[in-house]
Amino acid sequence: MSREQLYLILGMAVVTYLPRMFPMLLLSNREIPPKFVKWMSFIPVSIFSALICSDIFFWQGAFSINPVTNLKLLPAVLVLFVAYWTKNIMWSILFGVAGISLMVSLF
Repeated sequence: MSREQLYLILGMAVVTYLPRMFPMLLLSNREIPPKFVKWMSFIPVSIFSALICSDIFFWQGAFSINPVTNLKLLPAVLVLFVAYWTKNIMWSILFGVAGISLMVSLF
């Protein structure tokens, strides 16, 4: 491994760690308002939703809500039902992977 590669890896580690460290240092001794805490609790859900929706509704680089052309829509609906009824992430993942694999292999 060359010296430049080592510097690059160390630089990426520092840049990745700093945004996580600064909020902890700045907010560790302060009282956080309850409204802010509640607002922050929605951020992971909204980011996850944005990632999932962008993957489901875009097929081959174009927005598509037609289940005939977008093969990800039907497995996504199946996963929603499985997740709602079982409340089990393992079953949701298994049905999602099986559903998308089946749809892509058949069509």
